[in-house]
Amino acid sequence: MPARTLASCRLVCKSWLSVLTDPHYVHEHLKKGQQKLLLFANDRANDRSLAMVLADDTGSTYQLTRPMASRSLFVHNSCNGLLCMGDSTGAVELLNLTTGESVVLPMPMYTAGSSQFSPCNWHCLGFCPSTKKYKVAHFYPGAHIDSFKVCFEIYTVGGKAWRQTGSFHGAPTDRGVHVNGAVYYLTRFRYIVSSHICCLDLESENFDVMMLPPRKSYGGHCSLLELERRLCLLVVDGVAEGPRTMDILMLDSGDKSWTHKYHISLPWLMPSCYFTPKHTLFHDGKIWVQLLVRNLYCYDPSSGSEELKMACPEFEFPFSTHTFIESIVPLRQDYIKQIQ
Repeated sequence: MPARTLASCRLVCKSWLSVLTDPHYVHEHLKKGQQKLLLFANDRANDRSLAMVLADDTGSTYQLTRPMASRSLFVHNSCNGLLCMGDSTGAVELLNLTTGESVVLPMPMYTAGSSQFSPCNWHCLGFCPSTKKYKVAHFYPGAHIDSFKVCFEIYTVGGKAWRQTGSFHGAPTDRGVHVNGAVYYLTRFRYIVSSHICCLDLESENFDVMMLPPRKSYGGHCSLLELERRLCLLVVDGVAEGPRTMDILMLDSGDKSWTHKYHISLPWLMPSCYFTPKHTLFHDGKIWVQLLVRNLYCYDPSSGSEELKMACPEFEFPFSTHTFIESIVPLRQDYIKQIQ
């Protein structure tokens, strides 16, 4: 049954509630869910936030929850149907859009100067399969900004406080990507050729470092993403005034080798538009790419074409895209205690 239906079934009686919030049942149901594309938008004119799910390949959407008071909310990332959300104060909130449950986490230790685009306000929610625990990783700059040293703190959902767990060298370029119990960050020093991938294992809370795959050129623009539940590296080549391409390389979990998966031609938009696209894999096997702030494009690997085509008309609001799966993972305290 769909997660939205099961969420309503929990209201029938206490015995149904007990079954539908049992940790084993919740995660078995989660395994059968389909990966979808979530569009999160702030409608500033009406002071509300909207969470919409892409319904089909025509670009039509359906709203997953009732509009929320915006508070300038934004989404850090999504994991097992839970959104890790933030605001300009540095506060962190977890929200299950399917059930409507939410929990506000304790304030991180370091939030000075926080904003949506500030590195000290970048968080990533992840799930540890072996312990069944959810953890939020937060990194922030070290004491000396020129040292390229980044400090880490971790919060275990259901715990009392954030814990400082260490540091690494290199400036993170994004909020991080969670894949199979680990959080990956693309970090760089002063030049792209010195970049590497930092991996945080959520069970041991230890770091590891992987080098970028050998390549003649990285074009100056790289990012990490999850496709087909695997870690991928996106590389944009070309210049703003000429043709540009986007390559996707996938990491093999066994021998840690990289396989080239997709080569996509990006559309020419405007001379000043030089960007790293945000994209995810939709459940129908197509790759959806966000260009600018209101445009959604689509690439169909089965079409035989390398062209990236506009999927739907320009949206009314600026939005962000996130990989999403509808789930019945509860956020109630009694459930969190069961999995500790």
